[in-house]
Amino acid sequence: MGTLMAVLATLAFCSCVSVLVVRSVVRAVSRRLVVLRDAATLRARAYGVGPAAELARLRREMERALGGARRALAAARALDAPVGDVRSLLGRLELAGRAVDAELRVLEAQPDRARQAAGLAVVRVRAELVTRSAAELVDGLLHGAGHRDDELTLLHAACAIEAEALRSSRPAAARDLPSR
Repeated sequence: MGTLMAVLATLAFCSCVSVLVVRSVVRAVSRRLVVLRDAATLRARAYGVGPAAELARLRREMERALGGARRALAAARALDAPVGDVRSLLGRLELAGRAVDAELRVLEAQPDRARQAAGLAVVRVRAELVTRSAAELVDGLLHGAGHRDDELTLLHAACAIEAEALRSSRPAAARDLPSR
């Protein structure tokens, strides 16, 4: 009888855990679908004309800039490049971006186009500042990771010199033969 109770208790526990896991998976999938739907709606609105489309474009540009900064930070960490205070600055910038995004969403919900246009001029400045700040963080991370054009140019020149040295080291008769 004790064994039967232990088996029933184990089955009850496993079924409760299974239900909880399934519920959490369903919630996660639902959240992801909402995010994808919102992104698709925003993308479609951004291709329109007028203040509503401009609001959608600003929201989309800001979202893309912040996402790019997050990916750049992750890439810099993976390379063990110096990241300084970028993580906390990006966190603060994302908070500011969420606040500006909320303002843009409120303006999107405004049915009067004249009011949308009037509010757009004020919020546009802040949205563009968030976008530029995120781009500055990405540029700083690239510079800190050592991605500089002058280094790449020097590397290219060194490779060309080495290739020419290798070509000139072949005997003259071998250079005249056609290569396969």
